[in-house]
Amino acid sequence: MALSESRNTPSSVTHSPRNDKSDYYFLNGEQLIFYSSKTRVIDGEQITALPATNIWDDLLSNNLHKEGAVSFKNGKKPEALLKRILEYATDVGDVVLDSFLGSGTTAAVAHKMGRKWIGVELGDHCKTHCLPRLKRIINGKDLDGISKAVNWQGGGGFRYFKLAESLIKEDSWGNAVINPKFDAELLAEAVCKVEGFRYAPSDVHFWMQGQATETDYIYVTTQSLSRAQLEVISQEVGPERSLQICCGAFRVQKDAFENLTLKKIPQEVLDRCEWNHDDYSLEVENLPAKPKPKGQQELVLEGGEDA
Repeated sequence: MALSESRNTPSSVTHSPRNDKSDYYFLNGEQLIFYSSKTRVIDGEQITALPATNIWDDLLSNNLHKEGAVSFKNGKKPEALLKRILEYATDVGDVVLDSFLGSGTTAAVAHKMGRKWIGVELGDHCKTHCLPRLKRIINGKDLDGISKAVNWQGGGGFRYFKLAESLIKEDSWGNAVINPKFDAELLAEAVCKVEGFRYAPSDVHFWMQGQATETDYIYVTTQSLSRAQLEVISQEVGPERSLQICCGAFRVQKDAFENLTLKKIPQEVLDRCEWNHDDYSLEVENLPAKPKPKGQQELVLEGGEDA
């Protein structure tokens, strides 16, 4: 109808409205195409744009070597590339995981775009590249990459953890044993983590090494405990509290004491491990933030502390 009308009135523009779609406009029997339909506001600028395809050849790597102030030959990705991916696949506040962090580009872009992120890297460049790069971002000194496009001014923080050695080793006979590099304190802390206790050694009772509730405690030792030793511990624990003991061996029945739960290490640790699983689910928890003194700036500290 509109097309025929346009042919009959060649000097007039004919309008054909459409529900939920762009309207048609005709002049002299031909459809009018408006240039504004080919433009989009990207990074604050009105530019000509087309729907994205499977091939992105518009993301140039100019000055890529300067991004993040780190050099990573043949491995660094442009921040603009990660920005586009995260815009398509995530929202502000989502968690982004990069298990091969490389030079830290994914974490850098996610941080600037208001995403939470987790980065894993086994190479030395985790410390030589990623750590200094992310420090510069937090301090507002990173002006490269997408910083201008997202108006990055600095801020935020992160935690830096270093993976410990394996708690379990094999001896010359192929038996599972506790890694000799773990001293008594480190062993107790590791087992507390595995068993779901908070490591909190007491200055009063040697057997109070960790706590799950107000009345539930854990004691970790590589010793073989006799009945006499367990009787003394049981009396100190008393009827109002319970104690889980993870030890090298014990010379009584497991249920010999009502207030004691007896387990052997390293078998207890091995039973907690997930072996031969085809699928591992990732559980991301919000770790409690360490309180900062008033007026103190956020800094990055190694060894699992706050940044």
